[in-house]
Amino acid sequence: MNVSEALQKGADQLTAAGVATPRVDSEWLMTHVLNCSRPEIVLRYGDVLTEVQKPQWDTLMDRRTARVPLQHLLGSVDFCGLDFKVNGNVLIPRPETELLAEGAWQFANISDRPVILDIGTGSGCIAISIAINCPQSEVHALDVSVEALKVARENAEQHQVQERINFHEADYRSVLPGQMLFDLIVSNPPYIRSTEIPKLQAEVREHDPHLALDGGADGLDFYRTLAIHALEQLQPSGRLMLEIGDGQAKAVSALLLAAGWRVLEVFPDLNNVQRIVIASPANP
Repeated sequence: MNVSEALQKGADQLTAAGVATPRVDSEWLMTHVLNCSRPEIVLRYGDVLTEVQKPQWDTLMDRRTARVPLQHLLGSVDFCGLDFKVNGNVLIPRPETELLAEGAWQFANISDRPVILDIGTGSGCIAISIAINCPQSEVHALDVSVEALKVARENAEQHQVQERINFHEADYRSVLPGQMLFDLIVSNPPYIRSTEIPKLQAEVREHDPHLALDGGADGLDFYRTLAIHALEQLQPSGRLMLEIGDGQAKAVSALLLAAGWRVLEVFPDLNNVQRIVIASPANP
């Protein structure tokens, strides 16, 4: 079987399995087998898969057909132009979260030495992106999951910022040692309603950690707690930046206002869904 035939057969197999982007996924998996870039695949359509490559291809296709996420099979995902290791212990970073990270480092770069807290760091993609794009910053990354923090530390080492990020195993309601005050608190929290999780795509429902997905009965549990606790840890001139779910802008804004925040801005993602809330203490 040559590459062109394998790709077509793979796309048909993934289509039958209900995968949303069968041809694209087949091509990405083929890059893994051939150890080449995606544009190079077309130049190798006539190549016959070797005795080593064919079983590797079949295994990858079978796992993707079983709805194992493409990013888990490739072992990494691109985020803000950087490569991040991902596995079943961390949420796979989404494109909309790049807006949160970019907004965070743009605000941080206003200060000479900003102190930043990333709550629920997961793979570390936000904290590491900030550390790289705001080199004068002091970054703290918090997660309750030991397994997630292991992935985050490995990603920090890969990008050579491990000495500039302080990782903390803690619940998001914890106050960090020394009663630290931050210039910026950023978070992409769990915001999906508990009843919605069984309806998610299999890739998300069965492979993303539910701890990073489940926001409680109305999806707002995290925001209720953070609205109170973040005020205790933020500088008077600081900012709180949060990713929110589709349709949650009014509810999250109301929670923040009631807790003593001033909502400065709510802006949309590339699909025009209200996605990022920026707030500051109402009475600095």
